[in-house]
Amino acid sequence: MKNHPFDFHGSQFTIKVLSSESSNLYTVLDILHAPNIGPAAHQHPAGPETFHIVEGNYEFFLNGESIVAKAGDTVCVPTGVLHRFVTGEKGGHAIVISPPNLEFYFWEVSKLLSERKVPFEEESEIGKKYGQIFSDGSKHWD
Repeated sequence: MKNHPFDFHGSQFTIKVLSSESSNLYTVLDILHAPNIGPAAHQHPAGPETFHIVEGNYEFFLNGESIVAKAGDTVCVPTGVLHRFVTGEKGGHAIVISPPNLEFYFWEVSKLLSERKVPFEEESEIGKKYGQIFSDGSKHWD
C-alpha cells in the first residue's frame, strides 16, 4: 500500500507515511489531483488536515469561506472544521498531512472503485469508519 500509487476518483494517490509510522498521529499523502474535482464537504474529528500545494491551483471552502491556494501555499484545516476543495482547470499536486487512519479510507474505496461504481452512501460509511465525516454527497469528485 505504501509508496504504490493508486487511483482514487481519477486522481493518483500515494501513501508516503502510514499512521502506524507516526504513532497514529497522522498520515502523509502525495496526491496528483485531476482537473476541476474535489470531495463533498466533510470534516475530520480525529485531527487537523494540512495541504501543501506543490503545483496547480485549488479553491478551498472552510466554514463557508473561500481560500484560493497556488503552488507554494499551505492551507491548514483545523480539527472538526467543515471543508472541501476544488482543483483548478489543470488539476494539481499536493502533499497532504491527514488525520490518522485516513489512508485506509482512500485505499479501501479505491479498491472498490477499481471493481465497480461505489454509491456515495457506501463511501460515506467507509469514510466514517476512518474519520472522514461527510455532510452530504453534493459535488463529490465530479
